Amino acid sequence: MTGLSALISKYYHIERSHQLGGIIGQLDKAAHLASEQLTADFTVLFYRRHGDDVLIPVACNHRHNVNITSLNLLDNQWGRFVRDNNSGASKVIRLTDDPQGDPALYDPFAATNNLTHRQVIVLNDGGQSTVLVAAYWCSKPTEISPETTDHLKLLLELVSSAMSMADRLHVVNDFSVRMVQVLSVREMDINELSIGKIASNIVHLMQTLIPRCGVCFLSKSIGDERFSIVESADPSAPTPDLAERIGKAVQALDHSLPDEGRLDAEAEVADISDLLPGLGTASVSVDITPDEDHRCLLVVWTHRPTGFTPNDLELLSVLALATRSVLQYALQLRHLRKSKRILEKSSARMADTEALAALTDMTTGIAHDFNNIMGGIVGRVQLMKLKLEEGPILSGLNTVESLAMEGAETVRRIQEFTRRTRNKKLDPVNLVDIVRNCVDSRPSSWKKIAEAAKVTITYSHALDEAYVEGNADDLLTLLNKLIENAVEHSPEGSCVAINLESDGQRVVLTVADRGDGIPDDIRKKVFYPFFTTKAKRGAGLGLAIAHGVVISHGGKIEVDNGAEGGAIFKVSFMAVDRADEESDVSSRIGQSDRLRILVVDDDEQIREVLSDMLTIDGHSATACADGYQALEAVDEQSFDLIITDLGMPGMSGLDLAAVVHEKFPELPIAMITGWGTQLDEEDVSLKGIKTVLPKPFHLKDVKALVRELTAP
Repeated sequence: MTGLSALISKYYHIERSHQLGGIIGQLDKAAHLASEQLTADFTVLFYRRHGDDVLIPVACNHRHNVNITSLNLLDNQWGRFVRDNNSGASKVIRLTDDPQGDPALYDPFAATNNLTHRQVIVLNDGGQSTVLVAAYWCSKPTEISPETTDHLKLLLELVSSAMSMADRLHVVNDFSVRMVQVLSVREMDINELSIGKIASNIVHLMQTLIPRCGVCFLSKSIGDERFSIVESADPSAPTPDLAERIGKAVQALDHSLPDEGRLDAEAEVADISDLLPGLGTASVSVDITPDEDHRCLLVVWTHRPTGFTPNDLELLSVLALATRSVLQYALQLRHLRKSKRILEKSSARMADTEALAALTDMTTGIAHDFNNIMGGIVGRVQLMKLKLEEGPILSGLNTVESLAMEGAETVRRIQEFTRRTRNKKLDPVNLVDIVRNCVDSRPSSWKKIAEAAKVTITYSHALDEAYVEGNADDLLTLLNKLIENAVEHSPEGSCVAINLESDGQRVVLTVADRGDGIPDDIRKKVFYPFFTTKAKRGAGLGLAIAHGVVISHGGKIEVDNGAEGGAIFKVSFMAVDRADEESDVSSRIGQSDRLRILVVDDDEQIREVLSDMLTIDGHSATACADGYQALEAVDEQSFDLIITDLGMPGMSGLDLAAVVHEKFPELPIAMITGWGTQLDEEDVSLKGIKTVLPKPFHLKDVKALVRELTAP
């Protein structure tokens, strides 16, 4: 198995992602299930990404009485695969051990391991991906039933979904690492940096971010006729006329923006491949003009056959924004030496705002796509579970569902660091109850870590109540993140101390550990998203989320090292008076009859899963791919309920709800979304939306939603 594990690590970089490792680990269970279904002596699962010719072995299983060697022959045997192979199952064939015989019947791997029969079952997902299982026997097997073949196809569909999610997680992992490098631009010591030194740093960083790219940093002062090349680099030997060619090309771009609009314009990446033919496979430019007296431009080209990826262009855009800011600050410092301290403080704040705003937009879009993917997986798994009795396949489905929900939780944490951009209704909350709930009763991820390391949690206070204006769930998240961080950095057998006190005007919460403390050079980075000091585990979002919660509550968070060692996180909020208690009103849920429900979602998988869930529950579901189709359906038919996605091309779910609510104000509307909970509650209510259901959702959530909105 060592050779196969090396192959998997090669293609998916398991060591870089805990989530990827979990997914790959579960594929062994899938191979085991396939082997049990086929009663095979050796079974191997293969996967091919969209656009690739190479089949990758991802898991295998063999009986204990079978000795398997020469796994590398699997890669040679199945490395190439015919693209137009139809989805289906081949018959069991008897193999020959004669290499000079029929090539279709000779399998080097089988011959080496004394395997005499083979069957291949293939799933070709409309050209998007291919998954197949190859089963081998030492002797002729019994006939495979159609039911077994159908079960294996369902299993291959789950493997395909899991591997698709693994590929996407790998992209996000790589994107996150490169984004941290981009954010490091704002850490430049700009006190003594000239434009030349900044250009040199940016060119070097650009070549690190995008492999096999060439970069040219150009600048000119107002009054100069031509650009001069400040710094350039190319992985191949540059041609003698490179500077002249680039100079002529950028002259055509010099007047692309009016002078008064350049400083306020976004850093848009422009394709200039037609202006620089033959310079790499693609070339782009981005305006980074810092002030009214200077004009700066970045020209980037790539030698990769596939050109730039969308992530490359997004990273270049964020880097350009950060570079523009750095240039602005360096030039201002040249003229404002007397205001050095004030300027450095404001520059850091501006760079942080620009970089995090761009990062928030991109992260939100990526999270939305993942929620759609995992929503489809969870929905399909739950529908399959309804058709199965207890057994190994059901157990495997439960594992896949659990992994998908773990991925959804990771996406939720990514979304949560943008809390500072959301406006939530805040009510008086007793922090004493929050701390007690977190420490004493509520199950939390940090408790297992604390038990394993024998770290104890102590809580001291002299307060019966300490009310602050806030959101209980968010404050509980804040405390969990601070305790989890403290536990993870605590030595074995030590203690994490939580203290709560108030002077009547402010409520102060402290969480202290006995670890190594935080070095001065990284103390200001601990609240950055994706920054982490952990070697293997963690995405660097915990303290970023905590910081976002504090800021959204109008509080203040600080970190310092204790006198006896360890780190102390101190959070303070304004104290408020206790709120009048409101009576509990339980909602009335009635049993609805067969309902006519309109489902609107641009994602085909989510559309089908949601429709199947409603149909199984006895309702009639009509599915539409966008808001325009939905409006036509509403005009032609009558519905008891509408369930619509939020983010759709052309017309969003909010826009659709507004139009429908104006025509049919009594028609209940529910919204499902993969964007997290970043919605304005008042805006949602005004457009007739009664409830919002986040992706991925469970079958029970859909049933409860229908009952709630259609109850008498």
